[in-house]
Amino acid sequence: MLDDYLNAIKRFKEPVVYTPESPILHPWKLMTGMLRDVGKSWPLARRLIIRDLTAQYRQTIFGYLWAIIPPLATALIFIFLNSAKILAVPQTEVPYPVYVMTGTIFWQLFVDALNGPLKEINLNRSMLTKVDFPKEALIISSIGQVLFSFFIKLILLTVILVIFRVSVQWTIILLIFPMAGLLGMGILIGVLLVPLGVLYKDIQQGLALIIQPLMLLTPVIYPPPSEGILAKIMNLNPITPLILAVRDCIFTGFPRPLIPFVTVCGITFLLLFLGWIIYRLALPILIERMEA
Repeated sequence: MLDDYLNAIKRFKEPVVYTPESPILHPWKLMTGMLRDVGKSWPLARRLIIRDLTAQYRQTIFGYLWAIIPPLATALIFIFLNSAKILAVPQTEVPYPVYVMTGTIFWQLFVDALNGPLKEINLNRSMLTKVDFPKEALIISSIGQVLFSFFIKLILLTVILVIFRVSVQWTIILLIFPMAGLLGMGILIGVLLVPLGVLYKDIQQGLALIIQPLMLLTPVIYPPPSEGILAKIMNLNPITPLILAVRDCIFTGFPRPLIPFVTVCGITFLLLFLGWIIYRLALPILIERMEA
């Protein structure tokens, strides 16, 4: 099915004229081309999502349960450490298992979004070098796969809330905003890492080494301290307001403090637009390097 679609692109795609001028010199033409290609990307992105999800869970015993196993395993470790008094976690507004499960599920949303662009580019290297298609399809495909996995995790979170009889606030309808912030920040970092990640495999491997310590510097498994060096680091961590806003929207009400949350979201989506331009300009050069 995907091959038939790509063959159709080859037959009916309009001719492309290449010039030595950088597209950035014609910003209006660049912008209209970006928006046009986003519209053209949806059919291909949908086929890529179906293909990659099918391949990911094919020939596995647990199938789609693998979407919830990583955050569940992480949460269980810290629940055990806290219950055994090895990890001294301050009192939380909800039972600690609910607190840590909420944190790990939304943290995994950020991590999956961060890894998505580079993973999708590397997975489709041969297609990039053989077929001229809207490259935004790869980013849309990675977002679709991240959201599919995330909504499975939300089912697990719902079960946990029911088991512990935790009530949620009406502000849970606002959860889409911190969720979009975490998704956007992950995609932003992932897109900015694409040029280096395509050229050097160390980037993909190095991300795994950075992500785990970064989680400990974010209020994922424990509340942010009020003083000390860790408190200062968490206050400077741009992911902190988003994770705090997630729990506030679900359990206590409006995000607090509101200004850091709005600021982080605004800067994230502004930089995401700039990252899209960088991705658009850099990918043709990277494809040349792939073919070399």
